Amino acid sequence: MAAHEKSDEAHFITLRGIYEPVQADLDRVEKVLRDELSSDNPFVGSLIQHSNRFAGKRVRPAMLLYCANICGGTSDTHVTLGAVVELLHSATLVHDDVLDEADLRRQVKTLNSVWGNEASILFGDYLFAKAFVVCARLGSHEANQILSRTTQDICVGELSQISTKFDFSIDEARYEDIIRLKTAVLFSTACRLGSVGWEADRELVDTLGRYGEHFGIAFQIVDDILDLMGDEREVGKSLGTDLEKGKLTLPVIRLLSQSSDRERKRVEEMLASTDPAVDRRRAVVQLIRERDVMSYCHARAQHHLDRAKASVADLKDPNAESLVALAEFSLKRRA
Repeated sequence: MAAHEKSDEAHFITLRGIYEPVQADLDRVEKVLRDELSSDNPFVGSLIQHSNRFAGKRVRPAMLLYCANICGGTSDTHVTLGAVVELLHSATLVHDDVLDEADLRRQVKTLNSVWGNEASILFGDYLFAKAFVVCARLGSHEANQILSRTTQDICVGELSQISTKFDFSIDEARYEDIIRLKTAVLFSTACRLGSVGWEADRELVDTLGRYGEHFGIAFQIVDDILDLMGDEREVGKSLGTDLEKGKLTLPVIRLLSQSSDRERKRVEEMLASTDPAVDRRRAVVQLIRERDVMSYCHARAQHHLDRAKASVADLKDPNAESLVALAEFSLKRRA
């Protein structure tokens, strides 16, 4: 067994243990996804079948179920909402791969690398539409409002990131604003949706939402670290796409802020270069290692995870303990 396979297995066992209290409901989420993601159209069916190979860790549905238990218990509504959240997440991944021109996701060729951008964009739209169709059947005005606002925020986050391409003036505050919208908001929403159907205390719902937001910010920081420093065989997706697309993430922002004016200018020119012979990732990684930038980035991720854990620490609920364990797992992930 390869080293990365052993690592994946170790992570799976750890995550499986964390998921044990909600595993039965997660299995029901999977059934909803299987039932909903079917089509009589042969081409759509092929896209669905291929996209099923990207199935991730189901972190967002698990969060939703833990939070539902904290608020009063899980119901068929929460299981369906878990599937809705995963459909939204899957839609964003399909669109992300198009934006990044990525070839791999979870060791599988991306939809855009097989069928092209047109089919991939439309299939991502199909997944968004499917999510809202499934949600609408629940007849929950609250859930529809939350999910509509979340989808809007995700789009604004992605558009904000596009607007800052090769903008070397971007600072950490602006970076966190962007990732809060493009990534963290869906985690926060998953947690808030756990309260649907229960007359949960507003303070409790806000507490769960804060947990999800800080978790999501940390999750994206780790993702951005892996995009630069990870092993493509282990991470399982195309890496270095942020640099190629001019997206400034925390490691690069920190590197620039710690450089002299002359060094900063040299790094900016290298990042903006269109010379195909320039290996941006290799050069940036070397500079990052020389300046120990990663220690700072990991510390920032840890800061948000500590805030996430602190948000639920006083709830005195086994499900809150699972949320804390999930936060600890997320910082150690390598994929």
